[in-house]
Order: sequence, then C-alpha cells, then structure tokens
Amino acid sequence: FCLSSSTCETHLITGVYDEWYATMPKGPVHPGHILLVPITHTSAGAWTLNQEWVKLVESVQEHASQVYDMDLFVFERAMETRGGYHTHVQCIPVPRDCTTRLQSVMVAHAKASGFDLRPIQSNLGVKAMIEKNDSYFYAEIRTRLHQQQFLYRRGSDNENGSFVPLQFAREVLASVLSNPKLAHWKACVVDKEQETKLASDF
Repeated sequence: FCLSSSTCETHLITGVYDEWYATMPKGPVHPGHILLVPITHTSAGAWTLNQEWVKLVESVQEHASQVYDMDLFVFERAMETRGGYHTHVQCIPVPRDCTTRLQSVMVAHAKASGFDLRPIQSNLGVKAMIEKNDSYFYAEIRTRLHQQQFLYRRGSDNENGSFVPLQFAREVLASVLSNPKLAHWKACVVDKEQETKLASDF
C-alpha cells in the first residue's frame, strides 16, 4: 500500500490525488473494484482523516453506473490485523437488483459473526460518531436513488467488543452473488498481465 515502498505494485494504480490514491486490489471481486488509500501511511480510520476519499467514492459510483450499469458497495474495516493495517476503503460495483438482499444478508451475517452492524439513522454524519482511536466497520450501499450507511463501532474504551472477520464483506458478497470464490481475495488473483490490463481499462 505504501507508494514510497520499493515493493509497491504501481501497475495497479489508477489515479493519484492530493492526499489519496486509487488502485485495483489483488484478487478483485469485479473489474471495477477499486481501493482508495491515503498516500501517507496510517492505520487511522478513513473517517478520521482528510475526506478527499468521499469525493472519489462519488466518482467511482458514477463510473460503476455509466460503465457497468451497477450500484456500488463501499466498506472499510478499520481494525488492526496481524501484519499491521494500512487504511483503505473498498468500492465494489454490484448488480442493481441485489442491493436489498445485500443489506439483509450483511446485517444477518454480522449478527452471526458476533457484532451488531446498525443502519445509521442520525443526521450528524459518520464522522461525528467515530473517535480517532476507535476500531470500526463501515459500509454503505449506494444506488441511483439513495445511500444507506451502516456502522459497527468497537471504541477504544470497548476492549471486549467483537472484531469483524477479515473477509467479512467479501463473504457477504459471495453469498449474495452465489459465488463462493469471491469470499477470499486469494481465490480471485489474476496474473500481472491481467492486473495491468484491468487497471489500464479502468
């Protein structure tokens, strides 16, 4: 994820902006699957950082709509992992007829996984609900008509709160799209030539 790293796979990058960049992931769910990553290395949640990424999500949604005639599933798992965590927001085009099922399956899967993922009803906005050192899982389903947001906050004062499984969102998509392969990125990896073409086409 670090642009300054000698191992950064620059062939995947689709755009560099003021404080964020866009890149294709390893093992994409869809040819329009994009990660938004802060240029400066950080493990802070995206909602606590410069929010240039929010505008980029809007651009990715427009691309998904115009190029693929699809809606957009956006999520961030802002929780430490064994190898460390570098902030990133995932944006995945999804069929327009699956968004209602996506919502219900995601909430049910969260409950089965031991955490309470709730729709955001407040007008305060997500940023007001998250503190700098919080861990959280955030998701939104963006259609042409509306944007539904969901949040599970495991605050810094909640040491006993549940962790969200690393592949949680992909497992939800695998269920909704009836494609078990999508549940883990390693099952979807393509060779460098295909990765380069995907990024170039995007």
